[in-house]
Amino acid sequence: MMIEGNEKIPRDLGEIGVSNEVFETIAVTCTRKISGVAGMETTDGLVDSLSKVWGRGDAPKGVRVTTGEEDVTVDMTVILEEGFAIPQVTGTIQHEVKTVIEEMTGHAVKSVNILVADVQPSSTLPKDVVRDDES
Repeated sequence: MMIEGNEKIPRDLGEIGVSNEVFETIAVTCTRKISGVAGMETTDGLVDSLSKVWGRGDAPKGVRVTTGEEDVTVDMTVILEEGFAIPQVTGTIQHEVKTVIEEMTGHAVKSVNILVADVQPSSTLPKDVVRDDES
Protein backbone atom coordinates (compact mmCIF):
# COMPACT_ATOMS: atom_id res chain seq x y z
CA MET A 1 0.00 0.00 0.00
CA MET A 2 1.24 3.49 -0.87
CA ILE A 3 1.39 6.38 1.60
CA GLU A 4 -0.41 9.50 0.37
CA GLY A 5 1.95 12.12 -1.07
CA ASN A 6 4.50 9.63 -2.34
CA GLU A 7 5.41 9.22 -5.97
CA LYS A 8 5.17 5.74 -7.49
CA ILE A 9 7.63 4.30 -9.97
CA PRO A 10 6.27 1.18 -11.72
CA ARG A 11 8.69 -1.75 -11.74
CA ASP A 12 8.46 -5.33 -12.96
CA LEU A 13 8.68 -6.72 -9.42
CA GLY A 14 6.56 -4.07 -7.73
CA GLU A 15 6.40 -0.34 -7.17
CA ILE A 16 9.01 1.90 -5.62
CA GLY A 17 7.86 5.07 -3.89
CA VAL A 18 9.90 8.19 -3.17
CA SER A 19 8.59 10.25 -0.25
CA ASN A 20 8.38 14.03 -0.34
CA GLU A 21 10.96 14.12 2.45
CA VAL A 22 13.53 12.49 0.16
CA PHE A 23 12.94 15.15 -2.51
CA GLU A 24 13.24 17.85 0.19
CA THR A 25 16.49 16.42 1.55
CA ILE A 26 18.01 16.25 -1.94
CA ALA A 27 17.01 19.88 -2.60
CA VAL A 28 18.51 21.13 0.68
CA THR A 29 21.73 19.15 0.21
CA CYS A 30 22.21 20.56 -3.31
CA THR A 31 21.43 24.11 -2.26
CA ARG A 32 23.82 24.17 0.71
CA LYS A 33 26.75 23.34 -1.61
CA ILE A 34 26.23 26.40 -3.83
CA SER A 35 28.43 29.48 -3.42
CA GLY A 36 26.44 32.48 -2.30
CA VAL A 37 23.91 30.54 -0.24
CA ALA A 38 24.11 31.58 3.41
CA GLY A 39 21.35 29.26 4.60
CA MET A 40 17.80 28.03 4.35
CA GLU A 41 14.97 29.87 6.07
CA THR A 42 13.13 27.76 8.62
CA THR A 43 9.53 26.79 8.14
CA ASP A 44 6.76 27.62 10.62
CA GLY A 45 7.92 27.07 14.21
CA LEU A 46 4.84 25.04 15.11
CA VAL A 47 5.44 22.67 12.21
CA ASP A 48 9.07 22.30 13.29
CA SER A 49 8.04 21.61 16.91
CA LEU A 50 5.46 19.01 15.90
CA SER A 51 7.99 17.40 13.58
CA LYS A 52 10.36 16.94 16.50
CA VAL A 53 7.62 15.43 18.67
CA TRP A 54 6.73 12.96 15.91
CA GLY A 55 10.36 11.96 15.46
CA ARG A 56 10.94 14.16 12.44
CA GLY A 57 13.40 16.52 14.13
CA ASP A 58 15.68 16.35 11.11
CA ALA A 59 13.01 17.59 8.66
CA PRO A 60 14.49 19.81 5.96
CA LYS A 61 14.12 23.54 6.50
CA GLY A 62 13.07 26.09 3.91
CA VAL A 63 11.79 23.64 1.30
CA ARG A 64 8.44 22.11 0.40
CA VAL A 65 7.76 19.59 -2.33
CA THR A 66 4.48 19.00 -4.11
CA THR A 67 4.14 15.84 -6.16
CA GLY A 68 1.86 15.73 -9.17
CA GLU A 69 0.71 12.87 -11.35
CA GLU A 70 4.00 12.77 -13.27
CA ASP A 71 6.20 15.51 -11.85
CA VAL A 72 7.54 17.29 -8.79
CA THR A 73 7.42 20.99 -7.85
CA VAL A 74 9.97 22.33 -5.36
CA ASP A 75 9.38 25.56 -3.39
CA MET A 76 12.41 26.90 -1.52
CA THR A 77 13.13 29.85 0.77
CA VAL A 78 16.80 30.81 0.92
CA ILE A 79 19.06 33.41 2.45
CA LEU A 80 21.94 34.53 0.27
CA GLU A 81 25.31 36.01 1.14
CA GLU A 82 26.07 39.63 0.40
CA GLY A 83 28.11 40.26 -2.72
CA PHE A 84 26.63 37.52 -4.88
CA ALA A 85 24.34 38.17 -7.86
CA ILE A 86 20.85 36.96 -6.94
CA PRO A 87 19.89 35.89 -10.49
CA GLN A 88 23.09 33.87 -10.87
CA VAL A 89 22.85 32.11 -7.50
CA THR A 90 19.13 31.33 -7.82
CA GLY A 91 19.61 30.10 -11.39
CA THR A 92 22.35 27.77 -10.17
CA ILE A 93 20.08 26.51 -7.37
CA GLN A 94 17.27 25.82 -9.84
CA HIS A 95 19.54 23.98 -12.27
CA GLU A 96 21.30 21.87 -9.62
CA VAL A 97 18.16 20.91 -7.70
CA LYS A 98 16.32 19.94 -10.90
CA THR A 99 19.27 17.96 -12.28
CA VAL A 100 20.06 16.03 -9.11
CA ILE A 101 16.44 15.17 -8.25
CA GLU A 102 15.86 13.90 -11.79
CA GLU A 103 19.10 11.89 -11.83
CA MET A 104 18.63 10.37 -8.36
CA THR A 105 14.91 9.61 -8.48
CA GLY A 106 13.94 9.38 -12.13
CA HIS A 107 11.12 11.88 -11.53
CA ALA A 108 10.64 14.94 -13.74
CA VAL A 109 10.91 18.30 -11.98
CA LYS A 110 8.22 20.69 -13.21
CA SER A 111 9.65 23.74 -11.45
CA VAL A 112 12.00 24.93 -8.73
CA ASN A 113 10.51 28.10 -7.23
CA ILE A 114 12.80 30.20 -5.06
CA LEU A 115 12.00 32.98 -2.62
CA VAL A 116 15.04 34.96 -1.48
CA ALA A 117 14.05 35.86 2.09
CA ASP A 118 17.14 37.92 2.89
CA VAL A 119 20.68 38.81 1.89
CA GLN A 120 23.10 38.92 4.81
CA PRO A 121 26.74 38.55 5.69
CA SER A 122 27.13 35.03 7.09
CA SER A 123 28.30 36.37 10.47
CA THR A 124 24.95 38.14 11.11
CA LEU A 125 22.48 35.35 10.36
CA PRO A 126 19.63 35.12 12.90
CA LYS A 127 19.31 32.02 15.09
CA ASP A 128 16.26 30.68 13.22
CA VAL A 129 18.27 30.17 10.03
CA VAL A 130 19.92 26.85 9.24
CA ARG A 131 23.45 27.66 8.03
CA ASP A 132 25.49 25.68 5.54
CA ASP A 133 27.77 24.27 8.22
CA GLU A 134 24.89 23.02 10.42
CA SER A 135 23.21 19.66 9.94
